[in-house]
Amino acid sequence: MQEALNRLREGGVLSEILGGTIAFNTEEYPPYNYEDENGRITGTSTELLRAALEAAELDADFRLLPWARAYTEAQLRERHCVYSTTRTPEREELFTWIGPLISSTWAAFALADADIDADSLEDLQELQVGSFREDAVGHYAASQGVPIVVASAERENIGRLRAGLIDAWVTGEETAWLLAEEAGLSLRRLFAFNEVDLYLACHPSVPDQFVTRLQAALDRALAEAEAP
Repeated sequence: MQEALNRLREGGVLSEILGGTIAFNTEEYPPYNYEDENGRITGTSTELLRAALEAAELDADFRLLPWARAYTEAQLRERHCVYSTTRTPEREELFTWIGPLISSTWAAFALADADIDADSLEDLQELQVGSFREDAVGHYAASQGVPIVVASAERENIGRLRAGLIDAWVTGEETAWLLAEEAGLSLRRLFAFNEVDLYLACHPSVPDQFVTRLQAALDRALAEAEAP
């Protein structure tokens, strides 16, 4: 069996013995995953996964979707994965996890000139706070008693803040600054409230050998990046 795997690997078709290509679903969530001006899916998490796939001689079909669909497909459809996603206790048994890919700081934001004085999630409990469907940041804030106004996509929260439809927004810090800059919106960070790692989460049907090889390649890539 190992000799057969070696021959396939040398021929660059190892994915064939694993049953074909795996779908890697993601969303528009810069800087980790987004579509560039040429329609190519990129971002820090995406490029790390592309490099690990190449090193492991594996294939994946990168797909940009609304987050709720991307997440649900990975949960329900065989041979589907989703990234960049937070590994929570509620999600732990639903997926096979590969990573971590990168870390993210969760924070609360308001318009720069908003008359809001808040330094904890408790202080947001009387406000309307934006998040989006199936987002771990919003779920966590809601579990702490914060009333969440749910959008279909993260980018919508920029428009909702501008229009006064929400008072504050909870999201990843880097994403907030990038989307606000893109929209020409001045934000103020109210406070940070969590630091998490982001992962690739795969349907349990994804072959163990695919998971093992990709994790090993990812570990090597991260070790090389951290080396002096």
